[in-house]
Amino acid sequence: MVFFEKVFNWLLVIGLLLMVGRLLTLMFMFLDIPFTTFFKDYSLASIILLIIGLIGSQAIKEKKK
Repeated sequence: MVFFEKVFNWLLVIGLLLMVGRLLTLMFMFLDIPFTTFFKDYSLASIILLIIGLIGSQAIKEKKK
């Protein structure tokens, strides 16, 4: 069970980092500053990782109670 807890926590952290990257890309796009399109290209993957990490972390917390 500890393994799954770590996996879900890492998915949550990676998803949050990718979300911050997407927000930075959006901010730079509005300011007309050239920035990488990596975060824009992989927006669906970042949302999926974030959702899986969030749901998994919440499920692990509920089982611990």
